[in-house]
Amino acid sequence: MKKIYLSLLVSATFFIAAQDLSNSYMQSLPEDIRQDVLKRMQENKDMEKEVYRSTETSSTINKIDLDKDKDTDDEDKIFGSDFFDTMQTSFMPINLPNLSDDYVLDFGDILSIQLVGQNDSSKSYSLSRDGSITIDDIGKIFLAGLNLGEASELISVKIKQTYIGVDAYITLENIRDVSVLVSGDAYNPGVYTLNGNSNMLHAIYAAGGIGRHGSYRSIDLIRDDKIISTLDIYDILINGRFGSKTRLQSGDIIFVKPRSNTITLEGAFERASSFELLEGQKLSDAILYASGVSSDADYSNIYLYRLDNGKVRDIYIKDISQFNTIDALDLDRVFIRAHSFRDVSISGAVLRPGSYKMLEGDNIFDLIEKAGGYTLNAFPEGAIYLNEEAKNINANATLRLYNEFIDGLLEVVQKSSAGETDLTSLITIASELKDVKPNARIVIDLKNENLKTKIRDKDTLHIPEKSNNVFIFGEVLNEGSLIYKQGANIDFYLKEASGLKQTADNNAIFILYPNGRTKQVFRKRNLFASQPEITNVDPGSVIYVPRKIDDSLSSRITAQAYASILGNIGLTLASISTINNSQ
Repeated sequence: MKKIYLSLLVSATFFIAAQDLSNSYMQSLPEDIRQDVLKRMQENKDMEKEVYRSTETSSTINKIDLDKDKDTDDEDKIFGSDFFDTMQTSFMPINLPNLSDDYVLDFGDILSIQLVGQNDSSKSYSLSRDGSITIDDIGKIFLAGLNLGEASELISVKIKQTYIGVDAYITLENIRDVSVLVSGDAYNPGVYTLNGNSNMLHAIYAAGGIGRHGSYRSIDLIRDDKIISTLDIYDILINGRFGSKTRLQSGDIIFVKPRSNTITLEGAFERASSFELLEGQKLSDAILYASGVSSDADYSNIYLYRLDNGKVRDIYIKDISQFNTIDALDLDRVFIRAHSFRDVSISGAVLRPGSYKMLEGDNIFDLIEKAGGYTLNAFPEGAIYLNEEAKNINANATLRLYNEFIDGLLEVVQKSSAGETDLTSLITIASELKDVKPNARIVIDLKNENLKTKIRDKDTLHIPEKSNNVFIFGEVLNEGSLIYKQGANIDFYLKEASGLKQTADNNAIFILYPNGRTKQVFRKRNLFASQPEITNVDPGSVIYVPRKIDDSLSSRITAQAYASILGNIGLTLASISTINNSQ
């Protein structure tokens, strides 16, 4: 009962807050901030509902998730398994050209015979069950078992013997259907009806392809209890040869044999996968099927993992040529480690800026050395090091901070009577925070020779040139760039910017140093200190004077918000500097 009362109380509180907010402040909010406020309020309500969700609902969701997992096929795909997924669904091409003369006629085929001469005519003739056609004045002509060329010659002879001065033109108007049996380890074994121009591939495709344990290397075409052709799909996929073009006939059996040896290649191969090898083939054949070893292979790290009496043996391979003499056994696994290279770039004040491929374990100083070192005007203290992983982390952190800021905004409104709190400053910060782009910067100190930051893939490093400026933004009378003065403190630059606005927060000013570190400066004298805090300002620093805001909002949240905004300003200035230097 207490839980129900608490839930109703929380819901009522949010309803009242929403009512007050809409009446007093909602119209003053920018559209995007207004939508975010409403969204956060709805999310808070949904969280309350989630807490009191019934056990039955939770169980139902879990059951659905389990059923979904049960249907997931986690079987490792063997090379060739996608082949039948990409074949066209029609067994008879739409624009099929005239069949060649070797097509063998049988019951159901339809011939078109055109007579030109004294008795012009054109008629269609279907082969009857006895394999013959009947032509007026000629009678039966048995054609079953003859190919199209032989049948055309026989018909022409018969017609010339009967009609003087008449030429015959014979074409195949329609081809018969054939009924074949697909058996063995096909995906869906059974009897299938295809057209008479089909081959083994069409039949296997009709059966859904090869089954889980079926062979891609040994598929027999059986006719009259004799194997008349064997299909090896790897010949098609790897060598581009299709040696089994025999057309199917009714009564044929396509038998998919069980798979024998499955070999898995992992690591530094051009086409790492699992491959089927025939009896007697070597492991080098699997490497050939994989298009060989990739260029980043570590030849000092090659292993063969093989089942041996219920155990897995780790066999170190000193030379890849050893695979030429090792017979392939089922479930063999070959692993070749790939060198982990990093593609990185460096720009700015180095002798050879550009993109480089770095080895695993290389650090930032290795990259600078590869780029030829610094130029005379380089400013390593202001280095900007960008990392993709840091970008994702900072993007998530900024989003969480923004949501916290919106929650804090709601809290301020709920604690204040309508009209008593000026939200202008808070709204300005929220808008700026929402516009902050994900910051990929990692703070580094290149003056520290013991720095061992490892290079990651797609990292970028920018070395700026020495700066003689200090930038100042925010609630000052004159924003912009000031000339750096050695030894000058923050009060000097505030004075140079013509002083603070009345709206400035004089007691909490932020400095972004060239290396990316942010410091909050409290200009009030510390009661426990004999002297006020002295803060040095380095060349290239950014001073940011925030707007005075309501004290009821968490100082931690506002400080983090300003730090994010300031970091974005710093990167923007660095980008502008880079563009100017390149021109």
